Amino acid sequence: MDRKEIYTAIIGELESGKSVLKRKSGVYLFFKLLSFVAAVTFTVLAFDSGNAICIKATMCIAAAAFSFAVYLALCVVDGRCRKGIAGLDRKIKVCERENAYLDGDFSMFGDGREYIDPGHEYSFDLDIFGPSSLFNRINRTVTREGSDRLAVKLRTLPEDKERIKGLQDAVEELASMNGWRVGYMSSERICADLERLSLIEGSDNWRCRFACSATPLIMISLTVAVFLAALSGFVSWYWFSGLFLLNFVFSVLFSKTILSAGMNVEKIHKEYSGYVELLKVIEAADFRTDDLIKIKNTLFGEDASSLAAFKELSGILNLFDQRGSAVIYFLLNGTILFDIVLARKFLAWNRRYLSHMSIWLESIAELDALVSFGTYAFNNPANVRAEIQDVGSDTIIEAKGIFHPFLNREKAVPNDFVLPVRNIAIVTGANMAGKSTFLRTIGISYVLAANGVPVCAEKFSFSVVSLFSSMRTTDNLSRDISYFNAELLRLGQLVRHVRSHGYTLIILDEILKGTNSKDKLEGSFIFLHEISKYNVSALIATHDLELARLGEEQSGLYSNYRFEIGLSDEITYTYKIEKGTAQNLNASYLLANMLKTI
Repeated sequence: MDRKEIYTAIIGELESGKSVLKRKSGVYLFFKLLSFVAAVTFTVLAFDSGNAICIKATMCIAAAAFSFAVYLALCVVDGRCRKGIAGLDRKIKVCERENAYLDGDFSMFGDGREYIDPGHEYSFDLDIFGPSSLFNRINRTVTREGSDRLAVKLRTLPEDKERIKGLQDAVEELASMNGWRVGYMSSERICADLERLSLIEGSDNWRCRFACSATPLIMISLTVAVFLAALSGFVSWYWFSGLFLLNFVFSVLFSKTILSAGMNVEKIHKEYSGYVELLKVIEAADFRTDDLIKIKNTLFGEDASSLAAFKELSGILNLFDQRGSAVIYFLLNGTILFDIVLARKFLAWNRRYLSHMSIWLESIAELDALVSFGTYAFNNPANVRAEIQDVGSDTIIEAKGIFHPFLNREKAVPNDFVLPVRNIAIVTGANMAGKSTFLRTIGISYVLAANGVPVCAEKFSFSVVSLFSSMRTTDNLSRDISYFNAELLRLGQLVRHVRSHGYTLIILDEILKGTNSKDKLEGSFIFLHEISKYNVSALIATHDLELARLGEEQSGLYSNYRFEIGLSDEITYTYKIEKGTAQNLNASYLLANMLKTI
């Protein structure tokens, strides 16, 4: 079934459910108004002894209390109903965003521009981050940590076959759980600031030791006892007043600790309430694959459950909000040492749960990133699961019908390609013939495959290796680095990489573009001779047809590929990769035609 039809059908179901809830909310609103009016009416009647409608004031008071109880119950039920409507609205928005994605609009998804790193091994060259990037197309994370984890996954590839298989199984399962994923992605965006939680954690000062001791409980018990005794007339109110002021002074001494712990508490409380809702969605999932089961078991362990911890933390943070009123602050601290009790609860929570927090957040972040991969896999059902080759395979990449994932599937020209072990493929061709796009196709497909994500191809098999590319070198005037010098630095980084890593797949678009043709050719020979000493396979695009003679002279180490064009009245582009060296180039042809039209 077409993916747009699926999302549109879901939107229809959600709209129907929303209409039902709106009608219920309307009924609740009517009866809320009715019960409130009844409560007010019976209250008035209770104090109107001469009214014949009400024989006894007590009956009116009871009726008023009952009406008000009904009103409160309807408020709770209507609140849940409105919450349900808001949840359905968020799910509808998720489906609408996915339909926009299928139409080629990625503007509502984070593009990861904050992760752009020109010095990274491959991410800058392959458009992994930034506007219209791979991250922009994949990202469906709902937490800040999930976004960071997704970025790490795209720029730090696993080098373990079993780990990749586990990722493939997890992505495949999540892709099949479309309804659950829509619910997950409808969660409100969470940008938690955990640093604030640790502001009083582990503080070994007298305030924290005092709060955790039995003294506050003794003081509270004594204050309550004296209050009751004064109320009964056994002792003077001066005793209670003295204890009240003493309690308040102790609470004021704790104000610095409480203020630091409650910094921006409204924001934190909202975010951790969001985590509670998100964890409920995760807890309801029935995962079957090992990676997802492990995540769920980590989050909901018997010894410490993240959901219970987040609920408790949300409750504690909610208590911080109650300190806003000066009257409440004065009365509660004078009677029950509210601030000290709050600090005590916060410290107790920290001791019990804070050590688990980083593990829980890592698990949520991992699932968050995997949900993004699963959604991408669902939205691209024609993509195939990559095959992972065994150690000792004679090929690094074997692709059939592969094309770049950014291209329209109906217009893309698929290609077949095999890159053997210890082989350097030299790709020649005219400008705009498809060389650079093909290089990026292989690179970005490898990134997807290593993350367990289906690839845009009929078949894609790969060996687990490290990846390094050099396709988009730029100068840096602020550092006084010329284009040529930047190229040298990048090639030096490449050589250091292959020396310090295991087997490496290298993708290069031109070598030494920043120098003259003869120097460039000689430098290219030197560079290729150097990297051929190491465990590498390489895919190198070049305009230097002379470089292709390496494939003729050393066919065991080098191989020649080309993107050919047709020259007639108009240039025709096939965008198909073939064996051999390009024969037709187009720069002079295009320039001559341009000059004719001026």
